[in-house]
Amino acid sequence: MTEQQQQGLCDLIRQLGTKAQALRDAGLQIESKGRQDFVSEADVYVERVLKQWLAEQFPEDGFLGEESGLVAGKSGVWVLDPIDGTTNFIRGMDYWCISLAYVQQDSIELGIIYAPDRHEFFFARRGAGAFLNGKRLVLQEPAADAVVVGMGRSSRTTVARYTQTLESVLNDGIEYRRFGAGALMLAHVASGLVHAYYEEYINSWDVLAGLLLITEAGGSSNAFLENDGLLEGNVVLAGCTGVVSRLSLLLPSLKQ
Repeated sequence: MTEQQQQGLCDLIRQLGTKAQALRDAGLQIESKGRQDFVSEADVYVERVLKQWLAEQFPEDGFLGEESGLVAGKSGVWVLDPIDGTTNFIRGMDYWCISLAYVQQDSIELGIIYAPDRHEFFFARRGAGAFLNGKRLVLQEPAADAVVVGMGRSSRTTVARYTQTLESVLNDGIEYRRFGAGALMLAHVASGLVHAYYEEYINSWDVLAGLLLITEAGGSSNAFLENDGLLEGNVVLAGCTGVVSRLSLLLPSLKQ
């Protein structure tokens, strides 16, 4: 990717964030994909425009989008969640984002997360660091008694498993938050608002950009892309290295 292409991509994502806001403010058309699972015309619009731009700029690459699925390519693959946190978005909450990652040979090479309502633009390239609005991000380990983690819950796992996880975390003296947008919570791990993020099952378009942000900021993550995580999803645990190690001993899906 040239510097011109990189700048063009970042500019386009910012423009699409503004367009999504405008569509919401004008009154969205919304469809249900399942229980508490929605897609809006903004999701569809953002994915269509980004998919077309990427195909024109990188014709050898594949594309995997939450709404339109997989288009195979000869090189890497672009992985997009056009709006992560759609329920928050359609209800006027600010906790939603556009999340885009580029994967080549099972390595996450680029990650962008943009939260328009919060004016937060996250960017990372492998080996070049992670940034929020141009400022480099560097993770700091928290004190043992001050850990706060982000938690997600998938409908593909049971409520009992989720409450078991919460009980384990709380009994170990760890606080948690759940805001309904895994991609943005991962970005906020990278920026230090929370110290780790865990979800027992999550799709690749929700996590890949955030995982690169965290590792480029000095943190750790599980090997999400193993076991066909790109197409099938996987468990995710990422954050400050010490917190990740501590959580690995507590969480039911990660205990050996």
